[in-house]
Amino acid sequence: MPTVEIKDRKIHCLTSEEPLSRDKKTLLFIHGAGGNSNHWINQFDGLKDDFNVIVAELPGHGASSPRGANRVERYAEDIAAVIDTLASNPPIVAGHSMGGAISQTVALNYPEKISGLVLIGTGCRLKVLSSILDGLLTNFEETVSMINRYAFSKFTDEDIIQEGTSEMLKAPPSVIHGDFLACDRFNICDKVSGISHPTLILCGEDDQLTPVKYSQFLLENIPNATLKTFPRAGHMVMVEKPTEINEAIREFASSI
Repeated sequence: MPTVEIKDRKIHCLTSEEPLSRDKKTLLFIHGAGGNSNHWINQFDGLKDDFNVIVAELPGHGASSPRGANRVERYAEDIAAVIDTLASNPPIVAGHSMGGAISQTVALNYPEKISGLVLIGTGCRLKVLSSILDGLLTNFEETVSMINRYAFSKFTDEDIIQEGTSEMLKAPPSVIHGDFLACDRFNICDKVSGISHPTLILCGEDDQLTPVKYSQFLLENIPNATLKTFPRAGHMVMVEKPTEINEAIREFASSI
């Protein structure tokens, strides 16, 4: 799978083809804080036959270079480099949680590079409790477990929750702390009305980390946006409801 180099960083990407086809629309997926490409495996497998699919692992995550970031803008710079290097046409960028913050920032800072947005379980502001920021440095495993308890709906199977916890524990504490610090610093609520791209907003109705009201604010302030919510799903809605999420993304991407 290709690796994109930018300055001192290497960004590992999972791609549906190499090189990507110019005849297919391109979907680029960005994971959230402490995530990796495995969070998108259902979307990759379900959409790769009909679209170019790129799943990027941010620096410090998965197989990418070891240093993460503590600002969303830095990660947005990395994603812009991935687009320039790998995309055969301006992609629809799909981001979850912190990845949604990165996606919004790409749309505002590099508008010509993308054709649309899918914002999943995210908001224009992602304030983080100080107890989580402190806990990631002082009591890492217990804090990661707590985060994942909040990240899934009470209707989600325990095995899926445990797998989510295991995936997050793969990232070093310093990287996850940097991610959540980046989220805490992120606030573009006065700027999202400047996003002009077609935008699909997706949210689990049981999301406790980025509640539906966050998505409703995006809907009301991004001019060309639509919102779809999913019952019996939480913050990790793309893991909890993969078939439904894929269907919504497919329909949206086909309409652009």
